[in-house]
Amino acid sequence: MRIAVIDDEPRELNGLSEMIRHYLEEAGYMANRIDTFQSAEEFLDVWIPHGYALVLLDIYMGGLSGIDAARRIRRMDEDVRLVFCTVGNGFASESYEVGANYYLRKPVSKQGIGEMFGRLNLEEYESGRFIVLPDGQRMVLRNIIYTEYGNHMVTVYNKRGEDIRTRISQTEFEKLLCSFPFFQRCAKGLMVNFYEVVKLEDHFFRMSNGKKAYMSRRREKEVRKAYLDFCFERTRMEAGG
Repeated sequence: MRIAVIDDEPRELNGLSEMIRHYLEEAGYMANRIDTFQSAEEFLDVWIPHGYALVLLDIYMGGLSGIDAARRIRRMDEDVRLVFCTVGNGFASESYEVGANYYLRKPVSKQGIGEMFGRLNLEEYESGRFIVLPDGQRMVLRNIIYTEYGNHMVTVYNKRGEDIRTRISQTEFEKLLCSFPFFQRCAKGLMVNFYEVVKLEDHFFRMSNGKKAYMSRRREKEVRKAYLDFCFERTRMEAGG
């Protein structure tokens, strides 16, 4: 799960991101990435639509306000969860306008973080996450088994529906997929979805469609470690932490 926290006060920014990190670890959420930004402008400079599951914004910031930033985000991403962090109860009409999913009251507490995640239902959201390809096609991430690149085309092997072919560079495609921790590049032009690995063999993964996804010698150690870490976190989550 990828989360962005935006606040122009460094102490509050660091405190909130650490509270979120600790809550997710205790709750057994797998392989999370929390990015912090000290202004809305800094976030929007690097933001890609559908790149984050959750964005937390302080409302009162120097420069672009949290409300104004949320308007820009929502115009291009209808699915991301937006949470406003505030000390007051104002901006109700504005938050309704941008489809805010929650208000997190300052000072933030561990209980408040837990209540927020209880309302957001991110597990259901994550299972339906998708990316948008340059040709406009949407791909649900958890439906991908693995992908291969060749002749300037990516082939996506799907567990639901037909396989997809699209013209895109491997570098651009990796940027779309590898921000999600359950995807890993095993070799040049080959990426696998760890959820679809049936078995780890000597030099390859046996995938859910019966195919073999080979690891390059150069990447094998790193890929094996990433997969074993994924399995450990998944087991911990299913066991309730």
